[in-house]
Amino acid sequence: MVIASGFIEVNKLNEIERIINELRMRKIEINEINSEKIAFLIERETMDKVKKDFEPLKDINGVKNVRLAYFSIEGADDDSAALQS
Repeated sequence: MVIASGFIEVNKLNEIERIINELRMRKIEINEINSEKIAFLIERETMDKVKKDFEPLKDINGVKNVRLAYFSIEGADDDSAALQS
């Protein structure tokens, strides 16, 4: 499982609810809402799937900026990877 988290800055406070609904439709978890920022978490099977869901976030109407704060490395949670280290 690959995990990416970050936050979205919105243009206006009155756009937050619509953007949150859009994230939920895309199956993106919302962790926190703080003023004009929405913290999110994306969990997918591969890095390509995370990238596919992360990159279009900037195109949501009302989104000012998208910042990536953390992402895991694909395969890092596999038992075989842990045994090799």
